[in-house]
Amino acid sequence: MTAVLDAPCQTTARTAPITTIAATVPAAPPADALPAEAPVVIAPVVVAPTSQIAVLGVPGQINLDHAATAPCAQAASDAVTALLPWYASVHRGAGALSQRCTLAYERARQTVGDFVGARADDHVIFTRNTTDALNLLAHALPAGTTVVTFGGEHHANLLPWKNCLRLPVPASHGEAVRSLDAALTELRRDVAEERPLLVSVTAATNVTGELWPVRELARVAHRHGARLAVDAAQLAPHRPVDLADLHADYLALSGHKLYAPFGAGVLVGRGDWLDAAAPYL
Repeated sequence: MTAVLDAPCQTTARTAPITTIAATVPAAPPADALPAEAPVVIAPVVVAPTSQIAVLGVPGQINLDHAATAPCAQAASDAVTALLPWYASVHRGAGALSQRCTLAYERARQTVGDFVGARADDHVIFTRNTTDALNLLAHALPAGTTVVTFGGEHHANLLPWKNCLRLPVPASHGEAVRSLDAALTELRRDVAEERPLLVSVTAATNVTGELWPVRELARVAHRHGARLAVDAAQLAPHRPVDLADLHADYLALSGHKLYAPFGAGVLVGRGDWLDAAAPYL
């Protein structure tokens, strides 16, 4: 049965200040020093002082599934509404409306880049969602690229990669790092040094609450001449995100998990593969 829901209302959602959780994933020792029994890191319950975000909601409805889709923040709705009277083509006109929209668009790109710690030469590309962002990256891979990922990834990080090497779901951080190291070592025996390699992993999962050892996986990938792509759809709403700190080459996320309306995602990362790719349409 479908219920017709009319007037939106304001509710509140609690979110922890990111400064209270910056050290959740500690720096790990080298791959060969990680014990096999090291458990996965489960996101803790945050009990630090909280702030409130006003969000749109429906009377009588309580949303307990923010991990799938968060409600739209009132501030995001207000920003969209404020721009609608000025709505015009972006980067496609010389008129005042087009210029104003283009400025707003580029400011949004800068804001997103700052939010994820984009490097000066990184590209910030707006997409429809995380799935679209990772498909864009898959489209931009140089010919002959071998992709490595883990079983248990979200479909957004499995379906775009054709004929990828899928490693078993690890039982610990140490196992994840060691299995990736072994797989890349074997690949480099069979694959020419100049042939591109890409490792694509999630940073956090909404199924188990695990936080993956992205920094350590990045170090292993780079040691073998591979690049690292990160599905940060679940990490970005709950933890600080910094591309340089994670040592990631690419990062994808969705706006609708960050209190934004549907239809907004982003791919951030190194520009050479993206610049050389054929148009993605």
